[in-house]
Amino acid sequence: MSAEQTKMGSKTLSDVAFAEGRRVGDDPNIVAVGHGAKVRQGEAIDSESVIFFVRKKVASPAAITELESAIVPPNVDGFPTDVIEVGHLAAASADRTPPAGRRGVRIDDPLVGGVATMALGPSPAGPGGYGTLGGQCFDTATKAPLALSNAHVWGLTANTEVVQPIMASAILGAGVATAAIGTPAAVVQTRVPSGVVGPVAFANSIAQTYLITGSAGDPLPPAQVATPVPATTRTDSEQVTVTAPAAGLPPAGVRLSPTVSWDYQRLASTAVLQNSTSAARPATKLLTARRLFTNAASYTGSQPVNLYGEIIKAPAGSGEPFALAILYPIATGDKFIPRVLRPTARQTVATVSTAFSGFPNPARAGTAVLPAIAGGFAVDSDLTGTFVVPPGGSGLPANTFVLRLPTGNVRLFVPIGTQVVLDIDRAGGPAVTAQAINSARDPLPTTVTEANGTGTRKLVTIAASEIVEVVLTNVANMQLFGVTSRRTSPEPTAPLCFAGTISAADLVPKGKWGASLFVQELDSGTPVSANVVETAIGAAGLISDCTFDVA
Repeated sequence: MSAEQTKMGSKTLSDVAFAEGRRVGDDPNIVAVGHGAKVRQGEAIDSESVIFFVRKKVASPAAITELESAIVPPNVDGFPTDVIEVGHLAAASADRTPPAGRRGVRIDDPLVGGVATMALGPSPAGPGGYGTLGGQCFDTATKAPLALSNAHVWGLTANTEVVQPIMASAILGAGVATAAIGTPAAVVQTRVPSGVVGPVAFANSIAQTYLITGSAGDPLPPAQVATPVPATTRTDSEQVTVTAPAAGLPPAGVRLSPTVSWDYQRLASTAVLQNSTSAARPATKLLTARRLFTNAASYTGSQPVNLYGEIIKAPAGSGEPFALAILYPIATGDKFIPRVLRPTARQTVATVSTAFSGFPNPARAGTAVLPAIAGGFAVDSDLTGTFVVPPGGSGLPANTFVLRLPTGNVRLFVPIGTQVVLDIDRAGGPAVTAQAINSARDPLPTTVTEANGTGTRKLVTIAASEIVEVVLTNVANMQLFGVTSRRTSPEPTAPLCFAGTISAADLVPKGKWGASLFVQELDSGTPVSANVVETAIGAAGLISDCTFDVA
């Protein structure tokens, strides 16, 4: 039986609380009366008490009399009482007084609105399951403190992990336009599993609207400083127009341009003031590198899938990262299961390799209209290459071809890794020049080494903290036989490390699963990982940071 229904004599607890509220309605210090758990040092000691909320809590009868207040008895109609100091209460309002001076002087206390939260369990299905934290309560048996929300927010599954920040299932009102590239514009084909569209759309919308400035800061404060008005002057509205030419394809989380122009306009009661600037802004949010590993390549039954991630923040990044692994079935892509990764010590990881040798069907001898695709790799250029029959003894699989590279820059798109190894015949040409690009489209410090391969071929190793693309120069007429992408942990200094786990039994359907590492700033909720990257010129897709099999 709940406290609401419990009776002492003929009165319920709510009846007693209501009557006490009426009785002390004119009391200058008692501002409200309710009922609930009686708390001592953060622990509920009685779930059936009448609670008096006071502006100021004092102990002595003399002090209470001085406040012209009534003494709260230890019991009312058989129910124990509790006294809680709440200070001055004021009605909350969604109305906002127009700011005066630079930023306004009004502070709403209490704040308007709720605290956003989401559950990581299997229900509600799909990318939903975010909403408002309703309040706090106590377990009547154990007295343990609990949080309260609705079933449509946290679902119905017991022992589900509940977290902040949230991942929204919608775009939160951000403007959406079809991604296009080139002149005339060509539509960008983006491949994202249907079940993962929600978190990707969230990351895309927030990252684009926040990171479009190319800066860690809100563009309003510097503009307000540059357009001062007297403290008594009312500011009716502010407007910022941002112009940022896209540096290549701008998928989710990618900084659009290192140079951003914006125009600020303050509409005040006495004047219209403007401020404009165009300045290079450093990327202070987007990660320099991130990587994700599992402790095995395949799992059966209820074996634990141990996830281990590493993060290298932007050079000027200061926010604490919140890491979330999104797991999804690769074959269907119609669902995802999130898992929080928590800080951990650095682990020793096994190198993960993905490779191809020879370009398979539909490659044919002759002109190659790029991109040339092999597995998760793509070789692209604005110019054409040439597919040629491999020489005898090449070791390539039957019915595959070698690609003779065009002049100019060649873009090689690879599965995310830290090393890319080219099996290439330089055909008497100069040493290969390469620049590694990370998922944020930033060039990283790159090392290039060369070793002898089969016959006249060379094995050119390109290394960086994170590589999703390599830009090759000085490679005209060189012949590409194959490529290997390796993912390891190369830095001598430990990056930020995170770990989590999930049972293989929870991963249904069985088959190959992928995992993508989504990272947000803990304080602001801003996405700092780029989870969608170019996979060819005019094409994009979700990064699978790691894959594994479940049987």
